[in-house]
Amino acid sequence: MLTKLYPMVQFKKDTWEIDEFDCASMFLLIGTEKAMLIDCGMGIGDLRGAVEMLTDKPILLVLSHGHIDHTGNVRQFGEAWIHPADAQMPMPESLERRRSDIEHIARRQKSCIGAPYTMFHLYPYDILTDVREPGVDEKMPVLHELQDGMEFDLGGGRIVTAYACPGHTAGEMVFLDNQTRTLIAGDALNYNLGVGAVPLETTLRAMKRLKDLGSEYDSIYNGHHDFRALGAPLDDDCLPTVIAMMEDALAGHIVPCQEPSFWGQDIPLTRDESAKPRPLWSGNRVTLRRGRNYLSIDPDHLYETP
Repeated sequence: MLTKLYPMVQFKKDTWEIDEFDCASMFLLIGTEKAMLIDCGMGIGDLRGAVEMLTDKPILLVLSHGHIDHTGNVRQFGEAWIHPADAQMPMPESLERRRSDIEHIARRQKSCIGAPYTMFHLYPYDILTDVREPGVDEKMPVLHELQDGMEFDLGGGRIVTAYACPGHTAGEMVFLDNQTRTLIAGDALNYNLGVGAVPLETTLRAMKRLKDLGSEYDSIYNGHHDFRALGAPLDDDCLPTVIAMMEDALAGHIVPCQEPSFWGQDIPLTRDESAKPRPLWSGNRVTLRRGRNYLSIDPDHLYETP
């Protein structure tokens, strides 16, 4: 039996953050008629079963983008909404790649306990059982196009609006919940942010629109709680600092910093240590820093083509 023991927090009424064992955050918004699940993680365990313990409403799965750690359990659902720019990404990624990334995240989060973390069962999953290839009955879901401005009515006056925010991927989307005044940003925003799927100029314009929407939300949650507590929002300085860093880069003020390893110390794993996580972007990369914010950009992909 696959695990359903995901840590989860109801941080606002009928609004849950579900933690996929430090790999990713997924969000469940429950209306009077439907429930919306935003993202489906790396593919550990029985996510659908866990969600169905929280609600008996029909589930709408929407994907903030197509990366490995947000689409892994997509085949547990019959249909999903994703921006067409990301719809051709593999769902899920290869089993080998997913297990490797999950192990590296476990090492980063659990290695400093005075003994190798692999000596103990510190997460309630078995990587050989709970991280698997899709079953024969788990077909690729029907994918619907997710477009800028699309609204989802969950019932009871709860309407969630999707907004395009390209940068981390070309099809990155964010979701604004009118009822709880919450913006769920996927990987569009974080203190450790990588962009470059589109020109930086395009991403900056999208970020400024998120800021302009500020009168419609009180808090921003992103797709990982590595720089915030589970159930707590990003701090208010994150978005304006990212905007300022992008403006400086477009003005020619690019001073690379030495990027810290966000993968933690080198502690032996149960598998080949040489199997490091692969970067998400190709091309030239530099990392900029301002205060607590790190921003990775492609200096050769700054401006839109006239």
